[in-house]
Amino acid sequence: MLAKSYCKNENGFTLMEMIVVLVIIGLLVAGGIGFYDGFIENSKVTKAKSQISIMQGAMDSWYAEHGAYPQTVQEEILAGIDREAKDAWGKVYMIDVQSENGTNNVYVIKTGHTQVHGDKVVAGRGKNGRSEEAKLEDG
Repeated sequence: MLAKSYCKNENGFTLMEMIVVLVIIGLLVAGGIGFYDGFIENSKVTKAKSQISIMQGAMDSWYAEHGAYPQTVQEEILAGIDREAKDAWGKVYMIDVQSENGTNNVYVIKTGHTQVHGDKVVAGRGKNGRSEEAKLEDG
């Protein structure tokens, strides 16, 4: 009968070595999750800026044709703005057209989500048919 013999010199890992390796792996995973969350938030901001830019183009086209920004939801839809469009956080965009000097010549389009990178929103502004690039602003 063959018996398996054990040597006193068998190599392996001690419990302490295993704990150290697991702690290192845990730290790497924790750092990776933080990086991943920041990356996801930045990609949502980029998506919101892109969507606002498209809406700004529609607003500026309407202004070029009519001399004022759309005043009603129906006019916004005719201008090509999707009023049901949701930002990257699932909220509907807010569009505010204001009047300076008697014509509707100023607008702001911003995300419905008001906690982007703290208490900020992504907003794009326009005046007299010219739009500014969408950016993070205080909510």
